Parts: sequence; structure tokens; C-alpha cells
Amino acid sequence: MFKKNVGYFPVIRHWWQDSILLAAIAIAIVLHIFVLLIHFAMPAPSDTATKEIAVTIRPSPDKVEHADFLAQSDQKGSGKFHDSHRMSSDMPKAMPDQSSGESPTQTLDHIQQQRELKFEEKVLMTVLSWQKQAEENQRKKAQDDLQSQFQAKAAMVASIEAQYLQRQQNFSRQQRIKTVDGIQAKQDASAAYLNKFREKVELYGNRYYPDEAKQQNLAGEVRLMVVLNAQGGIRAIRLIESSGHPILDEAAKASVRRGAPFGRFDVGMKDISELRIIRTWKFNPAQAEFEVH
Repeated sequence: MFKKNVGYFPVIRHWWQDSILLAAIAIAIVLHIFVLLIHFAMPAPSDTATKEIAVTIRPSPDKVEHADFLAQSDQKGSGKFHDSHRMSSDMPKAMPDQSSGESPTQTLDHIQQQRELKFEEKVLMTVLSWQKQAEENQRKKAQDDLQSQFQAKAAMVASIEAQYLQRQQNFSRQQRIKTVDGIQAKQDASAAYLNKFREKVELYGNRYYPDEAKQQNLAGEVRLMVVLNAQGGIRAIRLIESSGHPILDEAAKASVRRGAPFGRFDVGMKDISELRIIRTWKFNPAQAEFEVH
């Protein structure tokens, strides 16, 4: 009996001594690890995945009186008016950016301040524009007033000049003014009177020849118009052309004053009430005298 039990005992083995069992366990462990890796590596289905919505459109036998939209045929929808116009989206709403550390209230206050500043700027620009326009209108009005005053004064001056010219013409007809120069005097009825005028002017003028003209050795020609009345008195002395030296110009005028009066007009000049004599005074520094031509 004892021998029988001892001979059967070596057939029984422990599980860790079984190579086939150990290989199966190892393969099972590798398979489980592989499955777990695949499970964690695959992304979880997102809540924001696109949802498919099936819409069934059925023509309505009833005529729609108040339609929300236009379509090729009458259709009826479900829901309320506000629900039919409400736009839906699965996208999450944008959250306010708080990275700068400002609260939504501060952001709204900042926006409100910006709006107020822009409004004040627009008001200021409008006021400045109005002010500029007002100044421009005032300036234009002032220019118009000045232009009107200038035109009125110009018209008044033109009227006065016309009256003056008319009076001058009338006066000339009454006074019988005569103007003679050196060329006309040779064949004129007043030739003798003009020759006497020349002699007296040269006599008294050269007697008082200016010393400054002698010292500076000045030379030149002076052209004058001498206006005489019927008694031979001087009415006016007008400088027509200067010599360029005030000393010589004044010496020519002084010679006429010293020679006056030149006597009454001759008998042949009875129709003349005023005689205008135009002559040229030529100063010669070498001889310190002048001649009248």
C-alpha cells in the first residue's frame, strides 16, 4: 500500500512548475496591457462633435396666412415665434478676456469713457467749425462793406473830377490862356514880349549865380513853365524837368522871381489873359552862367 502511494506522487506538480501554464499567463498579461494602451491612446468622443439633424419638410394643405419666411410651397413649423427666430449653436459662448486683470465692469466703464471722449471731441470740432464760419462771414461782410464804401467814394471822386474839368474848360474859355515854347515864340505875336522875358531872367539870374554851383562845378539843364498874368506878374512856376541838382533847379526858379514883373502884355496880346512860357535853363560851370532857350 505504501509503495503504491509513493510511486504515484511524482506525477503531481505545482502550477509554477508548469511551463505551458506560465506561457499562457504571460500571453494573457501582454494582451491586457496592449488593450489598455489602445484604450488610453484613443481620444474620447468630444461633446462638440457635429450633430446631424434630420429635417422633414412636408407641404401643408392649409394656406399659411402669416408666414415667417418665403418658400416654394406652404409649410407649417412647430414651436413658438421666438423659438423659430432664435439662432442655436453648440459652440460655447466666448468668455471675456480676463488676462489683463480687468473686471467686466471696468471694461464697460472704459468703453463708456471712450465714447464720452469721442462725443466731446465731435462737439468741440462742431463748435470750432461754427466759430470759424462765423468769423469768415464777419470778415466777408467787412470786406463787402469796405468795397461798398470804396465804390461810393470812387464815384464821388469821379463826380468831383468831372465838375473840376468842366470848370477848368469854362475858365479857359473865359480867361483865354495861351501856352508858348521856344519854337513857337519865333513866329508868334508874343515874340517880342518873350524876348524881353528871357533877357531879364538871364540878367538877374547870372548876377546872383549860386556860389555852391561854382564850387561844385555843377552843370545841367532845367525845364520850367512860368505862368504870367496880363500885368506881367507871376502866377506860378512849375518844374517840368529837373537837372538832377536841387541847387540848379532852385537857381532857375530864383532867376524868374528876381526878373518879375515883366510888364503888361503887348497890344498884339490883348486877347490873352494868361501866358504860359515853357523854357530851358542851361547852366555852364566853365563860365558860371546860364542861358534860357
